[in-house]
Amino acid sequence: MAVIGSISSDQGRPLPPSGTGAAVGYILANLILIATIIGLAVSALIWGRGTRQLAEAHGSSGRSYSRHWGTRLFPAFIFLGAAIAWLAADRTAPAVLFGQAAMRILGAAALIGGMLHSRARVRRLIAHANQVHAGHYPPFAGQDPAWPLSPTPTSEDWNAGQWDPDVQRDIEARRRRDTT
Repeated sequence: MAVIGSISSDQGRPLPPSGTGAAVGYILANLILIATIIGLAVSALIWGRGTRQLAEAHGSSGRSYSRHWGTRLFPAFIFLGAAIAWLAADRTAPAVLFGQAAMRILGAAALIGGMLHSRARVRRLIAHANQVHAGHYPPFAGQDPAWPLSPTPTSEDWNAGQWDPDVQRDIEARRRRDTT
């Protein structure tokens, strides 16, 4: 685990000094790196799923809203930062370390900027879907957006004998689930 940083090149990165404090710090730094990567992946999955569901609930394809340019730029900046260190003769030179830090900051800024851009697009979609035009009312999740909702209830709305087949299937599925 302590040599994760030295695997990326043929020359090999020198191991930390022989002191146990430095070795423990090096291991902790690698564990934090791994936890950060896992956390980033999990948060991206959760954010993407939520964005898709929100966009689909307002009558649009969710995939175009959950994918953004920041998810493409982030790995490019991270790999560029790794390439800077891999190509450098002295990896501990201030210019190399500054270049790596700049690439990481630009990658994080790309993720944040892409997420904010995507968030603004979803908010515009929601605002557009919630606008009431003459005779058109906002659709509910899963309904046809071209079908206007009636603002006044009719006698059919109050007739409990007329069940929607989807509602009836849902009720029967819940009964079967609860009895098992």
